Amino acid sequence: MMVVKIGGSIQKDENDYQLIIEKIRKYAERDKLILVTSAIKGVTNDLIQVAASTEKSVEIASNIYDKHIKLLGKITDGIEFERAFRDISKLADELFRVAWSIRVLGEVTPRTRDYILSFGERMAVITLSSILRSKGIKAWGIPEPPFITDSNFGDSNILIQESEERLKKLLSNVDYNVIVFPGFIGTTWDGKITTLGRGGSDYSATSIAKVLGINKVKLITEVPGIMTGDPRKFQNAKSIQRLSLEEAIELAQLGAKRLHPRTFDPMFNSDITVEVESLYEDGSTVINGECTNEDSVKGVATLDQLKMLSVESTKIVGKIGSASSIMAEARDVGVNLIAISQPASETTINLVVDGNSIKLLTERLNGLKESLIKNIHVEDVSAISVVGCGMRKREISSKLMGIASSYDPIMISRGLSKVSSTFIVDSRNAEELGRELHSEVLKWTR
Repeated sequence: MMVVKIGGSIQKDENDYQLIIEKIRKYAERDKLILVTSAIKGVTNDLIQVAASTEKSVEIASNIYDKHIKLLGKITDGIEFERAFRDISKLADELFRVAWSIRVLGEVTPRTRDYILSFGERMAVITLSSILRSKGIKAWGIPEPPFITDSNFGDSNILIQESEERLKKLLSNVDYNVIVFPGFIGTTWDGKITTLGRGGSDYSATSIAKVLGINKVKLITEVPGIMTGDPRKFQNAKSIQRLSLEEAIELAQLGAKRLHPRTFDPMFNSDITVEVESLYEDGSTVINGECTNEDSVKGVATLDQLKMLSVESTKIVGKIGSASSIMAEARDVGVNLIAISQPASETTINLVVDGNSIKLLTERLNGLKESLIKNIHVEDVSAISVVGCGMRKREISSKLMGIASSYDPIMISRGLSKVSSTFIVDSRNAEELGRELHSEVLKWTR
């Protein structure tokens, strides 16, 4: 058996679905499949607008319904169209009721927002399974959430052991070669729908494999695997043939493929192999195992539009809890700290955050100027990370560190198991440094 995740970016139109049908047909000839589907392209963003735009919520919900029905009308017909039309209409009625409630109440709780977002994947399950059956593939859709999760709405965690009974119950008495589940969503013990965060369908796929003891997972998307760098920034970027688990986690965290950061958690202490491949072109990346002596450096990831906020004061020197007090301010206003540094003198604390968060954090920290902080400085910065098990080898890491040092990095840090190094630099130097590091990485990448 194999788990196959179908990304939302490759579910745009009938041409995409023809390619998906061909790929699934080929896989189903060799294995029974569990398909995990994202919402079709654009629907999750539309549902976010349903939750946010109280005046237009009903209109947007109607457009989502029309999008699915029009797609089904182009690819399916007869009994398959009728069944899918009926089932999607039922879900649409639920969505309309919620949209009307939002319009009346003018507010949305995190729990309601997750419920709204779940409609994208649930409708996609009905759409995809119907399309596959209409093309002669024995497929069955199960639109119910496949997992038990905690109640952290918006970014819930899958409870692997607790989900085993639920998944096996959903699969009992289902005798089909292809079974379609929704990604991205789960349910609490008491039946409240939760979401796993953007990109959660990747996390769903590996978690299903873990729960059911399946060792093959394919993530089908629009790009040919994980690449040595963003091809929009590095024209000579190429697909990486293999990544160790540590390397993949670092690249996922740094946004190389915008994979969910917990995608690879279920792979620990297992024999699961994940392959990321494209629907449209050749090329893929296999992810499994640990670092080997043959591994070198694999890729460069960049994060732009960042801000570094530097807090300076002699009042924080030697004062227990001063750093945690400053970071608690970021936590309390919901600002994620991307990178943190402090010299041994303790006179400065540097916090790197997303550029959209800097105003909120600065305003909050200004409130500590009388008691703890003397000065606050803000700089435009970027993060350039080199990832690969080869970073453990002195001859490689010293070469790359030497290149980065010529750009006067503000901050340097090592990642998980020392398989990455991240350089925080002035944003004006980021593009040139990224290109130089990527060119060097390509010399070692096979």
